[in-house]
Amino acid sequence: MILEPIEIKSMVLKNRIGFGPMLNQPHGPNGEVNEDTIKWYVTRAKGGVGFALTGTINPSVATYEEFLKTPPIGGLGLALTLHEDSYITGYKKLTEAVHQYGMKIGAQIGAGGITKGASSSPYPQKSITDVLFNMDIPVEEYRTEELEEIKKGCADTAARAKKAGFDCVELHTAHGYVSLWGGFMSPFTNRRTDKYGGSWENRLRYPSETIQAIREAVGENYPILVRISADELLGSAGVTLEDTLKYTIPIFEEAGVDCFDITMGSQLHNPNNIPTLYVPRGYYIYMPASVKKVTKVPVIGVGRILDMEMAERFIEEGKADIIYMGRQLIADPETPKKYFEGRSEDICKCIGDLPGFGGCLDCCAVNPNPPIMEGRDEVTPAEKPKKVLVIGGGVAGMESARVAALRGHKVTLVESEGSLGGVVGVLSNGLLNHEFKNLVDYLSNQIRKLNVDARVCKKVTADDVEELNPDVVIMATGATMTIPKAAIGKPQVLTHVDALMNMASIGNKIVIQGLGYGSELAISLAEAGKDVILFGKGDEIATNIPPLRRAFILKRLIDVNLCKGDGDIPIRKESNPKVLTGRTFVDVTSDGVLLEDKEGRKETFPYDTFIISMGRKSNDILRNDLKGKVPEFYQVGDCDEVGEIWEAMQSANTVAKQI
Repeated sequence: MILEPIEIKSMVLKNRIGFGPMLNQPHGPNGEVNEDTIKWYVTRAKGGVGFALTGTINPSVATYEEFLKTPPIGGLGLALTLHEDSYITGYKKLTEAVHQYGMKIGAQIGAGGITKGASSSPYPQKSITDVLFNMDIPVEEYRTEELEEIKKGCADTAARAKKAGFDCVELHTAHGYVSLWGGFMSPFTNRRTDKYGGSWENRLRYPSETIQAIREAVGENYPILVRISADELLGSAGVTLEDTLKYTIPIFEEAGVDCFDITMGSQLHNPNNIPTLYVPRGYYIYMPASVKKVTKVPVIGVGRILDMEMAERFIEEGKADIIYMGRQLIADPETPKKYFEGRSEDICKCIGDLPGFGGCLDCCAVNPNPPIMEGRDEVTPAEKPKKVLVIGGGVAGMESARVAALRGHKVTLVESEGSLGGVVGVLSNGLLNHEFKNLVDYLSNQIRKLNVDARVCKKVTADDVEELNPDVVIMATGATMTIPKAAIGKPQVLTHVDALMNMASIGNKIVIQGLGYGSELAISLAEAGKDVILFGKGDEIATNIPPLRRAFILKRLIDVNLCKGDGDIPIRKESNPKVLTGRTFVDVTSDGVLLEDKEGRKETFPYDTFIISMGRKSNDILRNDLKGKVPEFYQVGDCDEVGEIWEAMQSANTVAKQI
């Protein structure tokens, strides 16, 4: 069924997989289409996608400039624009390019409502910008005259999009008040007393008028889609699924909508619309499934759907007519093509770690090919095949070996442990980080298929290197976790990595040092039924974890005034883990872990297992033995500079492409 065409008014899609609208597509300095924009979409078209939507295109110069100057999102320069005819030529090049591969493409029209919205702030609960960045962004109410200008701008932009060759347009009304129209629809952000506020009919009036204005501009036979948060996940304070089914769907259908694009969440108050790896795959499919029961038009579903098998099942079960993939098609643009060709094992799945503010802005942990995150096998063959020795079988080592082998080199990879994957593989043993295994499985499979000579349980020495006589050595020996002197040799003291390697030996009463990634481990162990105390000398939690993941962690660990909704990290037992900030580790005694607070008061906490989740130190002990003694020598990943998964992958990918 996934390969069956589907009609949305005059638009016929060749299959049921779409590339969802994302703000991070490349573009020029003035919001225009450039060559990278075209490559970005063509790459997905080549990968077998049937339909794609652009990220938000601003409809007027005023909304575009307002968006750009708004921190922190606008400051990243994310938005395209089509507010005047001079932009049409660039968009026409884009649509013509993707049409060559049979992919249809739509223009998503929207405007940010971060500093200007349906009505003025403050709102009942804090936004994530308040909590994460101490940035209270005041919102000013739009005047009626401004709303009329924006409505006209949307109609004019839709007409330009049609002229530029787009197959449809979509009005973005989702994700709370970061969307102007979403702000009007939600009782959380709309407190107006004029014709646009109060009742559901009034709150839906402005988006309905905008849809009608677009219809007048594009004609009766041109498809209009609308993206809505079927549930803002704010409880009764915001839009609920019941509200959407009762009010939004019938009113928008009457306004002229031809397809519903169903998403969820409120970007700055409960940002589950960009679900992290903590959210189960396909969790939100119940929302489009519910919408399908009350509408006659096609429905699109989205939300951490990584597996084509899952997508096909959802379509066969009638839960959606089209499935969007977003970050999965950044991780591997050829996901549909590989599936249709029976090569599912070659698909590299997204790990959901969301580096950067909004995730995947200029990097992807598993596809280190910015700015367009091209196909994984698009490499230039080496001018001269070489003997390449990769020392270390973590993800940096495996990525180096994969790319080097793709380029035609003869590659040997040696790993000291009994299996490949390194620290990333070990971290996947934790409840919250299980998706990390996606990358390990993919790389392991690829180096096998590329006939890399992979050897495990072997610690490489300088003599071994001399015997192998490689032309190139890539050292990817990772990093070693540090441990305080006072804890060395004490009973039941483990590093974060050791703990995950020996889960069966962990007791029931656990003390964890480290407010960074230790917070993820603490939640995982608490949800496994352990009693956990998490401590650190800082005053803030998870500051080294990317913002959208950190927002989820803070909601789980502290009493923060943020909305908690479906898809959040589970809570088996309140106040577990117990979090102690401003505490310094002193010693491990027979009574337990001795800590000292900022006032010098000391307290001992009994434990079965004491886990230390602190810093890492590059494991580069072979460097002096090898550097200058082999024709080419490189270091990649943590053994070069301790960093995140995406940094290790990028360094490995870059080196392997230059040898």
